[in-house]
Amino acid sequence: MVSTQRQQVPHLLADVRMVSTQRQQVPHLLALRARVLQPTAMRLLERLHSGRVILMDGAMGTELICRGARPGAECLELRNLTHPEDIWAIHQAYLESGAECLTTNTFQANSCALARYGLHDRLDEIWQVALHLAREHAGYQPLVLADVGPWPGPLDPDVDRAILRACRGADAVLLETWSDPRAAEFFAVMRGYPRIDANGPYVPLLASFTFRRSAGGRLETFSGVEPEGCVEPIEPWADALGANCGVDIDMDDLLEIVSRYRAVTDLPLFVRPNAGTPDAEGRYPRTPVALAAKLPALLDAGVAMVGGCCGTTPAHIAAFHEVIVARQVAPPSG
Repeated sequence: MVSTQRQQVPHLLADVRMVSTQRQQVPHLLALRARVLQPTAMRLLERLHSGRVILMDGAMGTELICRGARPGAECLELRNLTHPEDIWAIHQAYLESGAECLTTNTFQANSCALARYGLHDRLDEIWQVALHLAREHAGYQPLVLADVGPWPGPLDPDVDRAILRACRGADAVLLETWSDPRAAEFFAVMRGYPRIDANGPYVPLLASFTFRRSAGGRLETFSGVEPEGCVEPIEPWADALGANCGVDIDMDDLLEIVSRYRAVTDLPLFVRPNAGTPDAEGRYPRTPVALAAKLPALLDAGVAMVGGCCGTTPAHIAAFHEVIVARQVAPPSG
């Protein structure tokens, strides 16, 4: 059954491109979103287009490592069940630092990754608790993104559908640290348009790719795609486009990525930088002050949302918050 479905992938994508062309030609299909959105998802989309920057959270994995987690030796997503107090506390710290948008601790909560730890049958449980831990914070009403990382192997509709069933209840799906735009496109197809399932609400999709510099200095994903090449496959299905993480990618590189995205798409854009590249002992060099000093250029370039990736902490998010608030209250120039 699965092999048959995999053979159908090229046909599915061909159908998608035809539908995406139709979607661009029929405005009422776009308007359909407004009638099936959850209120919080509507709030997210309105904010993305409001001109006011949304502040996301920072890293989860490196924060868990500081609390004793051992990546590779254990499944970090299982900590939703074994150490829920840690996950909740990390979310809470980001909210207290000014974040409005939280990402679930589910980056590798897919059947392929979980199977390596003998946990494939706990996918739904891990997702359910992850969503609860991100949502339930007294005094706050965070936007909650279902964090979906890539997985190795061929495109598999069953893997995609299992995640999509499990992440119901999120305000949006975040494809984070993806490298292959076609794999992201395929996930978007499985997500469906305009709903995750026939009876559920429309759930926005945010797609974030990760980049490196090639030997020749070219900015490209790990599958060799330049920023402009990431846009065409995912644009018909995404509500925002971003960049995060990367190898030796700093804020200046992210600025170039954002500028190149903007040259070919009108989608809202977002970034989640690392706190630099870690040294041999896993220490990240970019302090909150140093990272925040580079943020104004990205805001000037028009990013609608910003957060942090590997090595960033609540202190980094607090520094970002100060920059964003200062810009919002600053008197107009001239």
